[in-house]
Amino acid sequence: MQLSNINYAKFISYISTQRILPNVQTVSSRLNLSSRKIYYLLQIANSDLRSSNQPFLVPNTRITESQISVLNSKLLHDPSGEYINSYERQLIIDICIALPLKKWTLSSFQSLFGVSRNTVLRDIADLKKRKKFKPEFSKKTGFEFKETLYDSLVHAYNSLVLLQSHNIPLNCFLNSLDNGISYSKFLLVSEKLKNMYKDLLEKRISISNALTLTIFSVIASLYAARCPISEAKLFNPSDIESFTKRKEHNIICDFSLVAETNFSIHIVKPVQLFLTLQLLSITKEQDDHFSSHSFQDLLILSEHIVDSFMAISHIKGNSSERGILTREIQTQLKPFWYSVRYQNITVYEYLYHEPIFENYVTESLKKMNDYPLYNHLFPFGLLPDQISILAMIFYNFSLSHQKIVKLKILMITSLPIYSQNLFKTIIQKYSNVPCELSIRALNNSETLLNDINNFDLIITESTEISTKQPTFLIDSELKESEFDRLRTVIEEITPLEGVQDEK
Repeated sequence: MQLSNINYAKFISYISTQRILPNVQTVSSRLNLSSRKIYYLLQIANSDLRSSNQPFLVPNTRITESQISVLNSKLLHDPSGEYINSYERQLIIDICIALPLKKWTLSSFQSLFGVSRNTVLRDIADLKKRKKFKPEFSKKTGFEFKETLYDSLVHAYNSLVLLQSHNIPLNCFLNSLDNGISYSKFLLVSEKLKNMYKDLLEKRISISNALTLTIFSVIASLYAARCPISEAKLFNPSDIESFTKRKEHNIICDFSLVAETNFSIHIVKPVQLFLTLQLLSITKEQDDHFSSHSFQDLLILSEHIVDSFMAISHIKGNSSERGILTREIQTQLKPFWYSVRYQNITVYEYLYHEPIFENYVTESLKKMNDYPLYNHLFPFGLLPDQISILAMIFYNFSLSHQKIVKLKILMITSLPIYSQNLFKTIIQKYSNVPCELSIRALNNSETLLNDINNFDLIITESTEISTKQPTFLIDSELKESEFDRLRTVIEEITPLEGVQDEK
């Protein structure tokens, strides 16, 4: 629970024991809080009472049972358990302003988050620094964005995607709907969507995606009831015709009936089409009906990208391997094309950044054959995160084609056999690097040391062995710290081949 909510709970608990509301100074001394904090908590309480058409709390006036009942009820529905940070608050504010279900002001955001006016002002100030989706305030409508309806739907959906990994803020947002819909009901309905998806397409959709679609269907439908949406505002006739041919659209239509029954809403046709688009971008399947020529173009483009990448990175692969890699690139380019064509999903998570390969991909896109085709399909180029995803695919391909190079270690020692075996186990079983260990007895025979320079690391207790190779001297007493140092040395001198050598 946020600190302000804890104080609010203490405040309500205290005043519920009083017949007449004490003055601010008395409450301040009893709760060990500043007078300013008491004024703030009193403001929150009166905001809750106003939303329930109850009279305000005023010092030295009688407190009614109905006032306390309303405040306790509101407190039970407040988000609790964790602190909601600025990033999470701004995600919620984004959704609330993009698809407003009521008039949002500073005080309404204060009441929702249980924070001070200055905290909300800082969040709004951070959002105003953006190039797009800057909150603008109007006395008539409250905070709003000036972007088009389609852009606002996309922005709200993407923000909701990001909010899925933040459990407590998601509950906080659901409380803002003022419809009394529990999180468990959203989970139940989203589970039905998962089953429909599996039954009709024989594929699986994650609970996160299903939950996002479910919550968004409710938000968009409530917004459409407040501000009617026409199909022409979102899609052109050819897109509508393409969407309605898809199995995903059939799923959304069936799901709409379930959602309407459970949430007492009406999902209008334009919202159904938008949900179909989101489901399409999630499936990433082969498309026979929807713009199949575009995906043939993507296959040709993928071949050019792979050829260009192979030439720049000097990575080898036979025709079969190149074919598999081309299909992987094409599969990933498809949702990218959806994103460019319809601006539907641009949120990518769990990225691994490999600067060398990201640079290879960037150069490959610039130098590949048939650049006009790339420019036609992606007129604004690929986003940095999309470049990273292609780089991850190529990086994974290069890793799978690198030879496993074992570190060649020579141990020249007179240690007893039990000590030698301990070293052997430490090197072979507890090292993160594959090693090939040879053990030779320490003596004066130079013939045993003729090939010493063919090894990557020498381990010995003798200081008289002449070699330019890295040498690990065994301490007089074996300790865990020495074994840790040995593992570190092994990792640092491990030879790398292939692309890694070019770094």
